[in-house]
Amino acid sequence: MLSVLITVLSPLLSLVILTVGNGFFVTYVTVRLHLEGVPAWMIGAISAAYYAGLVFGSFRIEPFIIRVGHIRAYAAFASLVATTILLQALYINPWWWLILRLISGYCMAGLFITIESWLLVKSEKGTRGQVLSLYMISFYAAQALGQFLLSAGDLKGIVPFILAALLSSLSVVPLAMTRTATPHFEEPSALNFFQLYRISPVGIFGCFCSGLIMGAIYGLLPLYISQIQPETETIALLMGATIFGGMLLQYPVGKLSDALDRRKVILGVVALVLALSILITTPLSHALFILLILLFFFGGLTFTIYPLSISYALDYLQSKDTVAATQGLLLAYSVGATFGPLLGPGFMHLAGPRGLFFYFIAIGSLLTILVLWRSVTSPGVPKEEQQEFIPIPRTTPVGTELNPRQPKSES
Repeated sequence: MLSVLITVLSPLLSLVILTVGNGFFVTYVTVRLHLEGVPAWMIGAISAAYYAGLVFGSFRIEPFIIRVGHIRAYAAFASLVATTILLQALYINPWWWLILRLISGYCMAGLFITIESWLLVKSEKGTRGQVLSLYMISFYAAQALGQFLLSAGDLKGIVPFILAALLSSLSVVPLAMTRTATPHFEEPSALNFFQLYRISPVGIFGCFCSGLIMGAIYGLLPLYISQIQPETETIALLMGATIFGGMLLQYPVGKLSDALDRRKVILGVVALVLALSILITTPLSHALFILLILLFFFGGLTFTIYPLSISYALDYLQSKDTVAATQGLLLAYSVGATFGPLLGPGFMHLAGPRGLFFYFIAIGSLLTILVLWRSVTSPGVPKEEQQEFIPIPRTTPVGTELNPRQPKSES
């Protein structure tokens, strides 16, 4: 493991610094807009703009990186992200912020693609599982750590913007100082998105529903928390617990899905998410400690829906189509993540802050119905033929190529 870590240390350090700042700022944007009295629907639209930028950038930035090289591309995108953050500080206006968050999402896609492609090339088939594990742990740990920067200064002051911009700029240093040769891209195989849907509708719909949920978690959960627990330290604590739970429960749930019919595990996870969502809407969650525990497990379970859905789809795929398929599955997730922050505010408008969890209940119920339908109409893969579960962070399509599986075809 140490030798593997050394080969990817520079991009991982850049990832950690970048994600601490970005994880903090994604939450801060929601909290700051709430403090400015911006309506929930507009907060959702600004969050959706970020994910829309991430989607567009994921599929359009590779030629630029190929042309200028990884280190220069990373430096350019990190500088642009820092610039958008500082421009937000200059003018507090929702529509201005929406444009800047769209640009920021586009540039963040460039940063993630640079790091992920570096990890892809520097790992071999026998070490990609270890590399992906390091990537996943670094990504989620940095996101959780970033939440605690919310208490670093006055939320209505300039300090949060400076911190986020500073971390974006500092993330260039590890890559810029590395002596390791930079990687290059290889052309992936192509698989039609509609062919992929015919192969595994559960995989596509599971990733789409995961996006609907996760986009609302990142974009609207800070708003929910600020409305019921307005203290800055409490917002940081509860968001950190949600993301930390998402990191810790990946492997236990994944190992369980390796041993059982994966559709049953997806159903079990969604059932628990529904139960936790119902509990959070009750007076039981008014106690801070209880809410902390509930959100820890809520985050832990919701974060596994995406890798479970990908793992299920890959059980049916030929190895030559794995990369293209995982890109298609990530696209389904990203579209969901774009719409999640737009749909959630409607539920919050009708039912108050707890309407966010009624939204999660609605999405979870839809996913449950589809998986149950497919369980009745389509035979599952025998567990001895299932591929090994590997947790996959949700960033950009290049990262999915780190999946070392050699998968078959759902009928």
